Amino acid sequence: MKRALIPCALAVIALTQTAIANNDELTDLQELIWENRIIVVNSEQNSDKLTDLFSQANHGIIDRDVIWFVLSDNDIQTNYQGAISPNFLSRVKSQYQLSNNEVILIGKDGGLKERISGLDLERLFNDIDRMPMRIREMRD
Repeated sequence: MKRALIPCALAVIALTQTAIANNDELTDLQELIWENRIIVVNSEQNSDKLTDLFSQANHGIIDRDVIWFVLSDNDIQTNYQGAISPNFLSRVKSQYQLSNNEVILIGKDGGLKERISGLDLERLFNDIDRMPMRIREMRD
């Protein structure tokens, strides 16, 4: 009887580890809500320049709990620290119908707060700072 349990236990462990590994990949922006605000830039060009702009504004990014993504044709640049699913790029572009050079801001509640052409971090930071949840955060 014990010999029959060992293969079953090993199979359960293997399946659990596979499920955990798959769950570690970010597959959708909804996985970040209630913890982060999200800025997504869809840009076929200048992704390095955009990444530099985010890096220069790192203090404001951290202070406002922002996770950012710069999406190009086949590449993602981000400050997200975890693994990203191979389907993430196409899923986000499709879900938000992003055109070239379009930027979206998603609040911690998961709602689309802003859709603009071109990255304007000062404008986005001002929009974030006017959000009720952010006002509470600054007060606390």
